[in-house]
Amino acid sequence: MPENDIPEYIQSIRTDMGFSLVNLYQQAQKAIATLTPNQYSGALEVTRVRAQQDYQAGKLDLIPACKIFFSVLELSIKVKDFESQITTLCNLGLMFQNARAYDVAIIFATEGIRLSYKHNLLEMKLKSLQVLSLVYTNTTQSDKRIEVMEEVAETHGKLGQMNKKAEIEGLIKQSREFMALFDKSE
Repeated sequence: MPENDIPEYIQSIRTDMGFSLVNLYQQAQKAIATLTPNQYSGALEVTRVRAQQDYQAGKLDLIPACKIFFSVLELSIKVKDFESQITTLCNLGLMFQNARAYDVAIIFATEGIRLSYKHNLLEMKLKSLQVLSLVYTNTTQSDKRIEVMEEVAETHGKLGQMNKKAEIEGLIKQSREFMALFDKSE
């Protein structure tokens, strides 16, 4: 399977993790190649539900989970189910965040944000932003986390969720004040 059939953001992910995400994606593509196009939607639903259940139950390690979520991602692309694509990207982001591969998690979350923006899916954008915020919470990139929180507040505003917007703005203020305390002590 040629690499140009693999999304660019996956091709760009670092390769020093002990396994190849490109190879795992190609394995998912090979499995899907056994299906006919009219089977894609049904396979997507079954695979998505099973993957979510198995991963949340702790039955899947990172590599098998990647294979399954890449299958879900590829099927979602084929049937143009953008919400499923974004949810899968968020799940991949969370998996790699949990594995402390923060740079990889950021790539998946950022791709979810890009897709959400492209298709004007603001609720899905919030989901992707929450994953990205979580990743930045676990790194030393506090400024980036605040930038993401500002985008979360703005998105809540666009959705007319003013209480949530105000709540996030309050958290941003607290975060900035907390960071200022550390800046003064140095």
